[in-house]
Amino acid sequence: MKNLRGKRVLVTVPEFKKSAIEISANDQEKMMQEAMTNRKKIEVFSVGDEVEDIKKGDMVYVQTYALESGEKISIDDHMRILVPENSIAIVW
Repeated sequence: MKNLRGKRVLVTVPEFKKSAIEISANDQEKMMQEAMTNRKKIEVFSVGDEVEDIKKGDMVYVQTYALESGEKISIDDHMRILVPENSIAIVW
């Protein structure tokens, strides 16, 4: 990835353990959404060129609606979520 533009933040999708039981893609999506809503601290993967107070590697709390509606992007075989800067409520 070269540069992220604007007031956007790319966060790492919280990982959940893979089940030994085969489940449908729909059930996997539901599990991922549940894992995201239960996750309190999420790592910042990249920040846009207009973001000032957040940097790569920070741990942040992202509002649930932003995690659910954010665009999911696969980068380096890991899922990331693109959220607006103003959806980040806490930076640790």
